[in-house]
Amino acid sequence: MKRTSVTYYLILAVVLILLQVTILSNITLWGCATPFLFIYLIMKLPVSLSPNKTMSIAFVMGLVIDIFFSTPGVYSLSSVVTAFMRRPYITLVLQHEDDYGTMYPSIRSLGTAPFSVYALITSLTFSATIFIVQSFSLYNPLSLVLKVITSTLFTFITVMAAEFIFKEKR
Repeated sequence: MKRTSVTYYLILAVVLILLQVTILSNITLWGCATPFLFIYLIMKLPVSLSPNKTMSIAFVMGLVIDIFFSTPGVYSLSSVVTAFMRRPYITLVLQHEDDYGTMYPSIRSLGTAPFSVYALITSLTFSATIFIVQSFSLYNPLSLVLKVITSTLFTFITVMAAEFIFKEKR
């Protein structure tokens, strides 16, 4: 990564974590849908970044949010699982692998439909992991499925909005 892109990602991480901790964590639609916008940074990291570095960045972000919410490792674990599954999801939606090493996942580089699929399955992975770990049981599966689906859709909508807000210049 270039130094300017490191600065960009650092600023984006601070902004997304502050948004998540101050505003988005207080938004709950229908009592079960919560947006997790901070995973947008995990999604936007360059594909050429090693999986260890990606998971380390995700762990630190999750740990910071865990510290703010006093949740013992829930966000850290969910962030690391999401970062671990990121590369398989990118290869799933990629039509060609010629620019795989230098690509930054975005609507511009992947296309609208593939990026939407990538954002949706990444949001689903995070939401499912966090709610399964938080409930620590499958006692009320209907409530769990409802939380996962609504939070996935809410996160997907906020990620797509962020993608249009932070879109790359041509």
